[in-house]
Amino acid sequence: MSTLTRSARRAKTSKGMRLAVVATSTFNVVSTGTAGIAGIVIARSLGPSVRGEYAAIMAWSVLLLVVGGLGQSAATTFFVARDPGRAPDYVAVSRSIVVVSGAVTLAVGMIAAPLLGSDSETAVWAYRLMFATCLVAFVGLSYTFALQGSSIARWNLARISQPVGYLVVVVALHATGQLNLITVLAAFSATTVAQTVLAYGLCARGRLTGGRPSLALARPMARYGVGQLAATIPLVVIARLDQLALSVTDDPSALGNYAVAASLTALAVPVAAGLGYVAFPRIAAQRGPRSATTRLQWRAVAVSAAIAVALMLPLAALAPWLVPTVFGPGFDNAVVLVVLLAPGGVFMACQQVCADLLRGHGRPLAAGRAQAVAAGVMVVLLGTLMPVLGPPGAALASSISTGVAFLLLLRALRRALAADEQKESMP
Repeated sequence: MSTLTRSARRAKTSKGMRLAVVATSTFNVVSTGTAGIAGIVIARSLGPSVRGEYAAIMAWSVLLLVVGGLGQSAATTFFVARDPGRAPDYVAVSRSIVVVSGAVTLAVGMIAAPLLGSDSETAVWAYRLMFATCLVAFVGLSYTFALQGSSIARWNLARISQPVGYLVVVVALHATGQLNLITVLAAFSATTVAQTVLAYGLCARGRLTGGRPSLALARPMARYGVGQLAATIPLVVIARLDQLALSVTDDPSALGNYAVAASLTALAVPVAAGLGYVAFPRIAAQRGPRSATTRLQWRAVAVSAAIAVALMLPLAALAPWLVPTVFGPGFDNAVVLVVLLAPGGVFMACQQVCADLLRGHGRPLAAGRAQAVAAGVMVVLLGTLMPVLGPPGAALASSISTGVAFLLLLRALRRALAADEQKESMP
């Protein structure tokens, strides 16, 4: 192959990568924007206290989804991208694993609902509804993340369907005066079911269904999934432990203010995450020369940092005007929390990209070790700062621990790239 031909192919691959990143980041922004608008409608309609109950329910359901999913979202993407010829069988294995895990998780959630809902019968039924939804979400993740490994375009379509549908239903409920804690969670449940059906249909169109699970494929998928789970649990601790702690130590209105601030400072993540989302399956598939892949990864980290800083600086500066104007006077206490959480928003966006790059290298445990250390820092800081400062102490703990996670992930990525280069140079 001539040098000109190789250069043309590299240029075509690079252009395709850029287009995929732009498209994925655009879908991320739309998805986050619709979720954000839905959150504003919910906050203004229900007020800080009920918004706090809603935030607590969502935080606990995310934790159950992470634990019960057993890391199969990333495992499915990795193996479908790595071995497309056996993709339907990998999807079948993933589905079998999460159905069993989801049933166990549902049973645990139903037992825990009365404890989490405390004295509120409405909250207890809301928790039960969300835990039942988790079972559907488990099945949906196998199909949705198979699409990430095979077609970024179809994956984007599947994952944006739920937040867009959710916003439509929430606005309709608000307009008819029917918006309350139960109906908003019922809307979330219904749109999750619709997303699962759509993901299955897109997988069927892409010939990713109809496979048969086998023990030979289950072993590597379970092994990868355990590594991913080891990475994700600390990540959830870093991202959600502050809200979980506030849900049991403070009044719902305080958590409502904190949840609003956390949602605003998370806006950089979906914009920057498109870089990691697209690079993950490409690295797993081992496409292109190693040198180009290395440049791509460092560029992804640098661009994610630049995007996050460009978004968080104006947000922190405008918070005193933006928060009460958009969410209402009941959320004035969120202003200082936005400022304290803004650095964590930058670090979270960067660490998301680094973790996706490590998953593409087949090294989810490396990400897990880095995030586990940061999660330990989070626990210590929450125990130290929250009793003294309250919600601002939780915000400081979140930003500091997220920064620690990013630095450790950056070191892990450097080691992974060095190890791959050494392996490539061996005869």
